[in-house]
Amino acid sequence: MLLPLHRGISAWVSVDLAPAIGPGGLTAQAASSAVTPPSLRETARACGVSATAVYRYFPSQQALLLAVAGESLADLEAAVDEHGSAGAPPTDRLEALRAMAIAYATWAVANPGAYQLLFEGRDLLENPTTIDAGVDRLQGRLEDRLRGLPAGGRNETVQAELLWIALHGLVVTRIRKAHHAWRREVTEDALLLVDAFTA
Repeated sequence: MLLPLHRGISAWVSVDLAPAIGPGGLTAQAASSAVTPPSLRETARACGVSATAVYRYFPSQQALLLAVAGESLADLEAAVDEHGSAGAPPTDRLEALRAMAIAYATWAVANPGAYQLLFEGRDLLENPTTIDAGVDRLQGRLEDRLRGLPAGGRNETVQAELLWIALHGLVVTRIRKAHHAWRREVTEDALLLVDAFTA
């Protein structure tokens, strides 16, 4: 079912509430260009259920947003975790880093609403501690994969932060300019960034 996130803008998060509405059955995938939280009544209307059904599982808009953010974070972490090992030898670590960058960029572009909630909409969450911790874990994985690789004379932590910023900028640009005729796939650009930071 489609859950509108913003009136007047084509911003949607796909929410599967079957068989029962609840955090365990909530998944977020996106086709979005903005993050504005839906009301619980909008959620109910979009999902074709009564408002009381939504309130039974999500007592507030914050509870709904935290559930969507939590599910989205778990999905992103799972996508990234499928690729490589932090303790691999340096040559394998480079391939793991490249695979991680591809997974991150692919997931972000395929799930723009969820991505924007996690990385640009955290101020919508009253208590983003869990989400912040998850983002820190992702950045830590990036740093682990960079450890021991060429860093262009920079500190590995600084290198990881700069690569993280570059990857974020890449996917945000691709999300915001989804209709632009890009010369390369987002995955190609992600690999070019990794190569630039490990040359």
